Amino acid sequence: MFAVAAAAVAVLAANTWSAEASEVWNGDASQGTKVFGNLDCASPGSVTPVAGTDGHGTVFRYTKAVGVYRCESRGIRVDGSRYQFADSHTYWFGWQQRFAVVPTGSDWVPWQWKSYPDAEQDYPLLMTVSDGKLNLVYVGPGQGWKYIWSKPVTAYDWNRVAIGIHTSSSASAGSVELYYNGVRQTFTNGSTNYTGRTWDSANEPKWGVYDRGDTTHLLTNWVDGLKLGTTYADVS
Repeated sequence: MFAVAAAAVAVLAANTWSAEASEVWNGDASQGTKVFGNLDCASPGSVTPVAGTDGHGTVFRYTKAVGVYRCESRGIRVDGSRYQFADSHTYWFGWQQRFAVVPTGSDWVPWQWKSYPDAEQDYPLLMTVSDGKLNLVYVGPGQGWKYIWSKPVTAYDWNRVAIGIHTSSSASAGSVELYYNGVRQTFTNGSTNYTGRTWDSANEPKWGVYDRGDTTHLLTNWVDGLKLGTTYADVS
């Protein structure tokens, strides 16, 4: 009886989603942009591996030029082939990011979980940088935006992000978790797990800069330590 109770406690203490640990992808910038599915970066913007700062080695620098909307990478490649994400799976994305400026009045996107093609949800999850804050947004069917988390962000500071997504086309079965600088975050619903529809026709991650209708800013996002796994431990 006591053994059964101890086992139950161990299960409750485990990660919200049960999964065998496995690093799926290491997107270290020293390998170049071949680690991505493709680049979606309008000229004269660029995605370039460069020397990092503050003890970082080679990192990706995304530069969105004035007059264009975006400079992003889309999807990932594992062993040279584009990785196919799937419904009813758990994915953990981990990386570090550093922004050149956080202009007042701006509202741009450094990361999104983007749907392709013909999506009911154009992007079920995305991060935005606006008015000195980094936000995580859940966007349900019908494009209703819900800001579910935010933290102050300072230009040129490195911050570590880990996002766990359990994919589902059901609004009651999909969910997301977030760690920021190694600390598990609580969402606006008072929980460390936010439930919602997280899968559409197909989804892929995008990193970089998307300026959402305002092309007046030169924006730079440095990204380091890109990883994909099945548990937080894989990407922390």
